[in-house]
Amino acid sequence: MYTASYAALPHLVQIAVQTAGPIDFGFFLLPASIEVARAGDRGPPVPDFLNASYSDAIALLMEAVNNHRAEPWDQDMVVSASAAVAVSKGHHRLAEALMNLDDDLIGKLVDLTLLD
Repeated sequence: MYTASYAALPHLVQIAVQTAGPIDFGFFLLPASIEVARAGDRGPPVPDFLNASYSDAIALLMEAVNNHRAEPWDQDMVVSASAAVAVSKGHHRLAEALMNLDDDLIGKLVDLTLLD
């Protein structure tokens, strides 16, 4: 995490909002990852001159996800979009948990429900 991450994030989110048609899941995953790291004190503070544009972009993630809702999504896109929605609503731990899901962990979690 670097200050440049905070500067880049609004541009990435704006591209996701404005792009028509399918986009790469990274347009949701990278902003969510940056925000989770920031919220977990795993990076420098957001500089004052970037604070407004950064905060606005985090809130705009919901619109970016909404704009792409009708497209076909694979599992990576669903996880990334869900994490982006979570950070846009201030649920950083949930976003981090979502970003850590992979097929093996999902299988283990599903198998846990079979024990009941």
